[in-house]
Amino acid sequence: MTATITHSEIRKLNKILDNYIYRTPLIRCRYLETDFSENTKIYAKLEFLQKTGTFKIRGAIASIINLNQQQKNNGVIAVSAGNHAIAVSHAAKLFDTNCKVVMPECSNSFRVSCCKGLGAKVIFAKNSSDAFNLANEISESEKREFIHPFEGKDIISGTATLGLEIFNQCIDMDSILIPIGGGGLAAGVSHAVKQSNNNIQVFGVEPENANTMQISIKKNKVQSDMNIHTIADSLAAPFSLPVSFDYCINNLDEVVTVRDSQMLECIQLIYNHMNLAVEPACSITTAALLDPLRDRLNGKKIVLIMCGSNLNWSTYKNFIK
Repeated sequence: MTATITHSEIRKLNKILDNYIYRTPLIRCRYLETDFSENTKIYAKLEFLQKTGTFKIRGAIASIINLNQQQKNNGVIAVSAGNHAIAVSHAAKLFDTNCKVVMPECSNSFRVSCCKGLGAKVIFAKNSSDAFNLANEISESEKREFIHPFEGKDIISGTATLGLEIFNQCIDMDSILIPIGGGGLAAGVSHAVKQSNNNIQVFGVEPENANTMQISIKKNKVQSDMNIHTIADSLAAPFSLPVSFDYCINNLDEVVTVRDSQMLECIQLIYNHMNLAVEPACSITTAALLDPLRDRLNGKKIVLIMCGSNLNWSTYKNFIK
């Protein structure tokens, strides 16, 4: 078992992050409750309203504040299709640290522009696998600190602050649903929630055709080179890694999956009832609540994490055709 991040460490980091990020709202979703029994209460944590548009800023700041001055002088590098790259770019600018981000050629142009606007140098790679290899090469040759998108103590400590924040906003919740890409979000949130109240049910949610963590847990070992295909590009990790996997397998009660079509339906549902335009990763927990977990969570007090949303109009309109 990986060395546990303590509740005290999470609280300390949470206090530090208060100086740099928003405490995002937790709202009641009464429009969803109409599909359940009258004693069901459903809440959404609107983390996509966070600075940089996602939870990723928590881990990015946590990573950079722990660098010594020489490491900050050398700069940082990140690899991401967008959300993590934007977060690291923002955090690097906050702490006056030179930043490079390696992004796949297919990355959304809006996200690329965000990184450039924050002062990061964007380097393109053919695909995600090549992007990781290139980032590692640059890290070694330029002595830059590699800030991983979902692995490592700093990243998981950062996402754990989100779990602590949610618990403090809704201490009597019965269940919480967490999106899973690489597993960093689920690792930190589930750990913080279980430390606060081990009786809370914690569900991870993945796209049906990008269920790397579900398979990793089933086989009890990390997976690599998974064949994935999903519209939720920020949940499309083709491999899992030991630290985040360890936290997930020890704190998640179950991982469920949803189809891309269900995420698309919920994008429209969220817009029609909340006037919010979100990306597929942000709608996945709603999709899981309305299908695979509907009967099991009926009558419960539930929190859905809406994790992030960085997209432009041309991308969004393709989701609502």
